[in-house]
Amino acid sequence: MLLSLLVKEFLNSLLLSIFVLWCLLIHRCWQERVRAAIIWSLARRENLHNIRQCNRLKKSMRDIIHKAEKDPLGAMMLDYLNGRQDAFVEVDSTTLEMWTMRGETMFRSFTEMDDMEQSALQLCEGKILDVGAGAGCHSLYLQQKNMDVDALDISPGCIQVMAQRQVKKIIHQNLFSLTEKKYTTILMLMNGLGICGTLDGCNLFLQFVKTMLAPDGQVIAESTDLGSLYEDLGNSLYSLDRYHGETEFVMKYQSIASDPFNWLYIDFKTLETLVVFNGLQCEQLVKDSGGKYLVRIFR
Repeated sequence: MLLSLLVKEFLNSLLLSIFVLWCLLIHRCWQERVRAAIIWSLARRENLHNIRQCNRLKKSMRDIIHKAEKDPLGAMMLDYLNGRQDAFVEVDSTTLEMWTMRGETMFRSFTEMDDMEQSALQLCEGKILDVGAGAGCHSLYLQQKNMDVDALDISPGCIQVMAQRQVKKIIHQNLFSLTEKKYTTILMLMNGLGICGTLDGCNLFLQFVKTMLAPDGQVIAESTDLGSLYEDLGNSLYSLDRYHGETEFVMKYQSIASDPFNWLYIDFKTLETLVVFNGLQCEQLVKDSGGKYLVRIFR
């Protein structure tokens, strides 16, 4: 009798395990089908359409924070630099909880950076482009190492801050306007791939970045995989109508507010699919417990 009960219990446990594995397999296959559908959709776009999309992306990125009256981040950093140590920006999102970005974070030194940022800076070589340079903390560190770095930002306030902090080579332009220079390293930290805005934007970015990279060039970038967040909520990062790493932000500082702008958090598997689709390679270098990861994209 006891043996019969044990056998029955074993069989029930085995069946439950098989059922769970089957569900996980179906879920994984569904995710792969959605990912494949995304890439197939991107692949159908004509080159002329991509050029038009790229031009629209250029314009929209300029309009977001190019003007001082729409530049809360730049205004906050100027105040911080001028002595307001409690200055911070509020960040509202359509899909994520609101958070704040403090001035002291933007002015951190190398020793105050996390291990991922420090590793990224140590990977930089050759001619470097620091995308979204902000207050210039990464560019200043690289300058101190006698490296050749261009600090790029579209925020007028950030440009003023970097000038006051003695960043040597400052470019007040949109990334997609840099058509004449070649870089060995394109650095995109603080979730820097977010500027792509959407999966479509990421696809366009990868097409464009190939024209900026030297033959031995690399992109060193950060993003965050939100998969664990959505799994905790009982959902998936993918759905039939959208990719949940795409969000919309509004920044606010005192009475200054930005226009809404798109931002992208892309998981590594989806990024890798897009990278390979565009004839490049990539490797995930490190990932933390919160889903943030460092990636290297290269030819």
